[in-house]
Amino acid sequence: MTAWVMALAERTRPDVPNYAEDVHPSTARAAVLVDDFADLFPVFKGWREHFGGDITTYALSFEEGEDWGTRWTEYGPPFRLDHMEGGWIQVSPDIDAKPKGRPLSAPTLDQDAAPAVEGV
Repeated sequence: MTAWVMALAERTRPDVPNYAEDVHPSTARAAVLVDDFADLFPVFKGWREHFGGDITTYALSFEEGEDWGTRWTEYGPPFRLDHMEGGWIQVSPDIDAKPKGRPLSAPTLDQDAAPAVEGV
């Protein structure tokens, strides 16, 4: 079964209005575990009312029994939720963040292997 974890982001750069730093749920001012993605929206609304102003959160899905804390630390949360004018919530992939975790290992080739394309 897929579940979701969401944490309140911190706006640490007032000079960059859209900047919001993802904070690990174990140290965030607010964090929640829910059973369904749709359950994040009423929580988001409650946090907006409690913390006021424009808020941003980050969310991560995980499978039951999976260590979501390590996954959050190594790869980062893939979804960002932002409060928009009029009470809307914008959900977007967190494409601005640099990837976290281990870099991909380059495939190893035999010393005698020829290039797949000549002249490369």
